[in-house]
Amino acid sequence: MDPAIKPYTSAETLEIAEGIAVKILLTGDDTGGAIAVFEDIVAPDTGPPRHIHHLQDETFFFLEGHFDVEIEGALHHFGPGDTAFVPKGSVHAFKNVGSAPGCLRYTFNPALRIEEMFRALHFAFMGDGFDEGAAAALAAEHGQEMAGPPL
Repeated sequence: MDPAIKPYTSAETLEIAEGIAVKILLTGDDTGGAIAVFEDIVAPDTGPPRHIHHLQDETFFFLEGHFDVEIEGALHHFGPGDTAFVPKGSVHAFKNVGSAPGCLRYTFNPALRIEEMFRALHFAFMGDGFDEGAAAALAAEHGQEMAGPPL
């Protein structure tokens, strides 16, 4: 496998929900399937629904702002420089609890082409008829499960 070198400015950016923009930094294709790396810009009082990654571990790196993260029912508070590891199979969600947009970077191990889910969510969100049911169906196609409302 060759090294993967990608300038930050070349990252594909996708709006996947109201107030959440995802930058695709590294894909499974870039890393031989080992890892995928993303960055979210999250509006205040915003976050995804509770969900489960059945086949992937997820690690968060909090860069800007303040976030609440719930993992298996336990609430944690994070700020710049903090990290969190979420083992596969764990119900989790995050929310920007600050007054300005927040930024977090995260990885999926293994990658499992998770970027395809984000692209599908983006195209669905930008089209007509996007709702929680559509998001749940797209997530399920990629080994993810919606497990409850946002925080």
